Amino acid sequence: MPLGLDKLERITADVQANDLEWVQVAEGSYFKALTIHQPTNTVAFAFRMDPGAPDFPSHFHLCRAMAYTTKGWFGYREGTNRVMNGMFSYEAAGSFHTPFSDCPEGFESRGIFESDSHILLQNHAEPNPESDIISYLTIQDFIDIAAKETHIVRNDGTVSGEPHFKYDFTSGHDVFAK
Repeated sequence: MPLGLDKLERITADVQANDLEWVQVAEGSYFKALTIHQPTNTVAFAFRMDPGAPDFPSHFHLCRAMAYTTKGWFGYREGTNRVMNGMFSYEAAGSFHTPFSDCPEGFESRGIFESDSHILLQNHAEPNPESDIISYLTIQDFIDIAAKETHIVRNDGTVSGEPHFKYDFTSGHDVFAK
């Protein structure tokens, strides 16, 4: 899938994730939207589960998810592995699973969702891909929970957010000009 790099904005931004508030998205589970790039359906996020939190909803990936575990561990009810602190995980589009963490200190990660559409996940009623879809996680959902500091590039090319640092390293030079 082409990324449309010739149409990307020219602003580079740094966002201090520690300054953003956690937004609860399921009981005991929270996201922070760090960067949202609507034209390429890409979201950089922080994810957290509290100690003793219920399982995160079973879901089907319409996106690729890549994440680095920064605290504790998590696993999938459908498997036996644990993704420990310091491990990197890749969840392929088309995968179905139910994340959980029984870690006494809880769990945190930083990651990226990339999708071919604005829909990232289908949340299901049960840990069964044939069960009813109860909700979707979309690019718009992340825009809706974004903090004022979240760096957002919208489909119309506008850029918002109040990051600590913003700069244009291109000096107006169009590297894609022919």
